[in-house]
Parts: sequence; C-alpha cells; structure tokens
Amino acid sequence: MKKRKVEFIKCCDGLLHYYKIPIVEAYRYLREKELKNKLPGECQKRIKKYYEDKLEPYEDLVTSNDIMEITGYRREPIRNWINSGKILGIIVRGRFCVAKEDLLDFLISPYYFSIIRKSKTHIEDFERIGGFKNG
Repeated sequence: MKKRKVEFIKCCDGLLHYYKIPIVEAYRYLREKELKNKLPGECQKRIKKYYEDKLEPYEDLVTSNDIMEITGYRREPIRNWINSGKILGIIVRGRFCVAKEDLLDFLISPYYFSIIRKSKTHIEDFERIGGFKNG
C-alpha cells in the first residue's frame, strides 16, 4: 500500500482506522507478484533436471543435514523454510525430515530462485545449470 501498487480507501470509524482493498486489486497484486519471478518453461525444466540428478543419491526422506549439504544453507534458514510452509516437512524421532519430491518442488520454486543472499552452493548450482547470476 505504501508503494501504491494496489488501490485502496482509507476509512475511519471512531478510533479505528482501516483500509478497504477491492478483492480484484488484491488478486491482481498477488498474481503479479507470483508471476514476477516465474521462470520460462525451458529454464524450469533445465533446473528441475539438474536438481533431480543432484538428489538421486539421497533417500526418499531427506534430513535437514542433507538439505544443508544440497543447498549450502545453514540450519536456521532451513528451519524457517519448514516452519513457514515453504518446504513441507515433518518431525521424525525429533529431527526435521522432508520428502525428496517436496524438496525438489522447493528447489524449483520462484522463492528459491529469488533468494537475495544465495549460498555459495546455490550460486555454483545456478552457474552449472547456466544462464543465471547471483540475485
């Protein structure tokens, strides 16, 4: 709203201040945001193939240690991804575990592609895939 990307009406009801945003505007904004980082189909296929090959040696249920090895990110961002629902994870015997397919979905998602502070492994992966720069 501060950047005026959606139309809104500022309302005041006594001491309560609120904004009215038309559903159409909210939907348009969310759709634009979703498409902003969407990759063309060919790039997405290339990325998916790369990560499928990279995940091949791992079990069907990967641990957070495996995810650290695969992505190059530390435990805290991985825990945040799982807790926020970006990666579907479960707790098995007190440890975070993720299905390999769910991790693959995350690795090819626009969110993972648009991480600003990429790990060294993330950057190297994108260089191997080809045609990507940090950021």
